[in-house]
Amino acid sequence: MVNLQAPRRSSSIGALFTLLASALLVAIPAAGEPLSDLRTVLQRFQARGSFAVSAALQVNGDSQGVAGARAGSTTFEAETGPAGLMIRVSPAALGAAENEAERKKRNPNNLTPTRTAMAALTLFDVIDALDAAAMLLNDLDGATLIAQTPSTHAGKSATLLRIKVKSTLAGTSSRFVNEPTIELRVWIDSNGVPVAAERDSSYSASILFIKAGNVRKERWDLVTAGDRLYVSHNDQEDRASVVGKGIVSSRSVTYVPK
Repeated sequence: MVNLQAPRRSSSIGALFTLLASALLVAIPAAGEPLSDLRTVLQRFQARGSFAVSAALQVNGDSQGVAGARAGSTTFEAETGPAGLMIRVSPAALGAAENEAERKKRNPNNLTPTRTAMAALTLFDVIDALDAAAMLLNDLDGATLIAQTPSTHAGKSATLLRIKVKSTLAGTSSRFVNEPTIELRVWIDSNGVPVAAERDSSYSASILFIKAGNVRKERWDLVTAGDRLYVSHNDQEDRASVVGKGIVSSRSVTYVPK
């Protein structure tokens, strides 16, 4: 006589385990992938509304030991919206820049602090500052996570993400140019929103006995305003070296919404 009860019991136990496993999967949410989660948060900040800021720029430099040779400061205003990006420089700043150019013609040793400051900031620097979410999303394209650790920012708990950024610098396939090393660090708050970021970039090249390199350190303090993530303060330092001689320059910009 064949016992048909055992198979039914085994089948019932298997079904019970399947139900329990399914319940556990529902009860315990899967841990998110940090970079994917960060991308999702950044994509919320579409920066479509109009936005205007006043900005103060300060630059300093030391070229081959000549202190102050590249020091200067200026102010400007920037506004972005449906009509595009507008940058306004005051008549006083424009006049100072013209006067410095005239004095420079008469004496090449004359310094040009206003013109030096104006030349230190590019249009893309301003674009990145007014739409920091787009800037970070660009860095995350092809990036890989190095580490995720608890941290603090401005006295509050935060999570620090260390990220290896994929270089897009052309010419790195040459045997004379080394592939750049770029690391991005992002501090995110309890809601997953970035509150600060740093990026270290190292570039180097060599031809015969001639070596050149540049190390750039950038930092951004990040703030939200409506549908926008923008930069409230940015610091940048460049240390370049060629055949034993070094050039150090730094730049600080503060953006205040209007």
